[in-house]
This record gives sequence, structure tokens and C-alpha cells, in this order.
Amino acid sequence: MFFHLKKSFQFSNYKFAGFAVLLFMLVLPQISSGAEKERPAFNQSRYKEDFQFLKNPEKRTDFFDPLKYIPFNESESVYLTLGGETRQHFEFISNNNWGQGVQDDNGYYLQRYLLHGDLHTGERLRFFVQFMSGVETGREGGPRGVDKDTFDLNQGFFDFDFWKNSGQRLTLRAGRQELIFGSRRFINYRERPNMRLSHDAVMGIYNKGNWDVRAFGARPVVLNPDGFDNESSASNSLWGLYGVRRNLPLTLNLDLYYLGWRNLNAVYDQGEAEEVRHTLGTRIWGKKNSLDYNFEFLYQFGEFGQGDIHAYALASDTGYTWSLGGLKKLRFSVRADVYSGDDDPNDSDLNSFNPFFPKGKHISQLAASGLINQRDLHPRIDLTLDENWSLTTSTLFIWRDSLDDGIYSIANGVLRSGSTSRARYVGTQPELEVKYQFNPHLDLKGIFNYFLAGKFLEQTANGSDINYLGSMLTFRF
Repeated sequence: MFFHLKKSFQFSNYKFAGFAVLLFMLVLPQISSGAEKERPAFNQSRYKEDFQFLKNPEKRTDFFDPLKYIPFNESESVYLTLGGETRQHFEFISNNNWGQGVQDDNGYYLQRYLLHGDLHTGERLRFFVQFMSGVETGREGGPRGVDKDTFDLNQGFFDFDFWKNSGQRLTLRAGRQELIFGSRRFINYRERPNMRLSHDAVMGIYNKGNWDVRAFGARPVVLNPDGFDNESSASNSLWGLYGVRRNLPLTLNLDLYYLGWRNLNAVYDQGEAEEVRHTLGTRIWGKKNSLDYNFEFLYQFGEFGQGDIHAYALASDTGYTWSLGGLKKLRFSVRADVYSGDDDPNDSDLNSFNPFFPKGKHISQLAASGLINQRDLHPRIDLTLDENWSLTTSTLFIWRDSLDDGIYSIANGVLRSGSTSRARYVGTQPELEVKYQFNPHLDLKGIFNYFLAGKFLEQTANGSDINYLGSMLTFRF
């Protein structure tokens, strides 16, 4: 195994560059002065970060602060923030997709690089640009569609504030951007794979007090492997209206939304046709003392070819957190979800739920199956030991919702047809993730998944199980 792994890496143009980056990430924090404990943590959506507090020179305590606030005029109303991220990721998957397709016996190495600039030009106008590059090395069969992108624009948008006073703000955001709504179960930036997802979109944003309302139209960006060749898909369109009302009585927060979707070439177990789908949804979420909750309900209707769409989803996440003294805490939670499947593959109507752009890490780092035609139960324990160490362990139990529909990938593609088995149980997937936070800039994760095939997979995939091992070293500035 070691011989084959060495052979996979020895001709890579990126081998030494990758190790140089690893060395840089490990050494640089030692010469950093260290950020203040109270300063905000880095956000995975980097455009949400605000470094205006660095206008006060006494707050500039971190090694990278000279890059985080660069003023261009005397009043400092025009300033630039620079930042970036790299993730070095090793993956090994034994019996991927339950033995179907190309298999890799040695594992492979993924690198992702993000670099952004955030320019504020006074009170009304702001420009955000983020470039992305991804590299795959050593994978049998070559990179998957989400593994490689030589260099491209991940985000490039502007914000223009029509007004910003009396606690109200109306903003136009236009350009390439990452979309995030609610708990990110169904629309997110696809953090789990090597390459992130963005949309070419126009969005209006209204904020007033506890209200946040957004109207948008968007097309998902399709990745291509070469430089500056990513384009938004002409065959897929997404639009909607999303409203959030925070701080209702009884500690409630409420999301209400409508999402529209068109796909000229939608594929389900039933077949392929044009899909126009409308979604009405609500999310109730909040925290009361040590108890937190997140319940989401969606109903979908529309047309699939000559038939009608009637689908639904019920998703929940309920947790309780105990303080163990100091920084130590323990959270026990249970996720329970139902995503509808098609009732009858022989009629023209479709009952399969469409999760749009599901958050894979919401399931697991492996995410062997997706959120169409699925019932699942997911108990989980999150343990924080101190400011450095934390771990998460969980077990996911998966069933088919409809015996007349198959199972799907996290990218909504058909993995196994439901036509050859009447079994409901898909499988059991335990996961363990251990994280070490070196400092605010650098963290290391180790992840183990095991997918024990259930009766449905025994009948459609020869009963084969999956092993997953992964490590991620992430550096941000």
C-alpha cells in the first residue's frame, strides 16, 4: 500500500508546494503575537467578517492585523481587508459508493486555497472578491467534478445601500456570491467537498430591528477544471423570498420563505424531465437556557414533465448542553428527519423531495447518501474539553421513505434504483471527529466513518460496507 501511495504522489507538481504550505501553517503561529480572546472568530463566510474595530490601534494585536484594516484616506472611510484560507485534506474511502464505480486503494490528497479582498468605499458601497484554487493528487480515476479548479472567481459582488438610518437598511447585492439561508440544510456553499459552490445572483436585503428579508434570483455556478472557465448554468434557475423574525415571545425565532426552482434536465428514479418546483417553508428555532431546538417544515408543488409535484420534508435538531466547569461542556442532540420519496414510478406525478443544494456536513463528512426519499435518526454527542480539544461522535440510522423510490447522492443523483428491492432499511453510519485548535488561525481534524449496509443495500449492492478516514489541516488569516 505504501509503495502505491508513494507512486501516486511522486510525479505531482504540487507535492512540494503542499508540504511547504503545511510547514508554513505550523511555524507561522509561533511567531504571531496572538489575537485577543474577545475578538470575533473567523467566519466560514468570510464576507460576513467586520474588522472596523482595528481602527483603534490598541486593538491591533494579531500578526495579520496590518492586512485586515488598510485605510486609504484620512477619515478612514475607505479601507480594505485582505484574507485567505488553505485546507490540506487527505481522504481514504474503502468501497466507495458500496463498490460501484472507480475505487481507490491508497487515498488521495486535496488542497484548497481561497484569497479575498473586501473594499469599503464609504457608507454606501462595498466590493467583495474571492478567488479559489483546488488541487487533487493521487486519486485513482482522477479528480471528481468538485475536486479540482486551477484558478477561478468564487465570489465577486458589490453591496449598495440605498438607505442606512433609523435602524433600517436596504441593500442591493449583485454578482457572484455564496448563498446561505436558515440553518443551511438546503442552500449553502458546499463546504464538505474540496471546491465550494457559488451562484451568479441579484439579491435585495432589508434589515430593520429583528427583521431580515431577502429577495433574490440566482443561477448555480458550474465548476470547470481550468482557469477562469466557471460559468453559471443556463439550465438551472433559483429564486425566492426569505424572511427571518428574531426574538419572538418564548425565545422563538421564525423563518418564513418561498423558493422557486427550474431544472431543464432533472433526473429522478422515475425518469428525466423538465422540473419547475415551488417550495413553501418555515423554520422555528431558538434556545431556552440549556435547551436548543431547530424545526423545519417544507411543502413542494409544481410540474415534472407532464405530471404534478407534491413533496414534503420535516427536519429537526434538538439538543441539551451541560456545563462541565471552565470551558468544558457536553451537548447531546437528536436529529430526526423525513424527506419524501416518489409513491408510484409508473404514473407521471412526482413525490420526491428536492433538497436543492444540501449541506453534506449536516449528515457527515462521508455523506454516503443524500436527502431525497430518506427517513433518518441521528443521535449526536459534542464534547468540548478546553480551548484546544473537542470531539463529536454520532450514529446515523437511515431508511427509505417510499419503497417505490431509490436512494440518492448528496448531489441529488440516483445512486440505487428502488425497483429491485422492497427493503426499507438503508444502513447505519457511526462517525467520530476529533478537532485540535492550535490558535484562532489553525486547526486540525481527524475523521472516521463506517457505513454498515442495511438490507436494501445488501439486495442492491451486495451488502458491502464503507470505511472513511480523513484529516483536515485548515489555516485562515
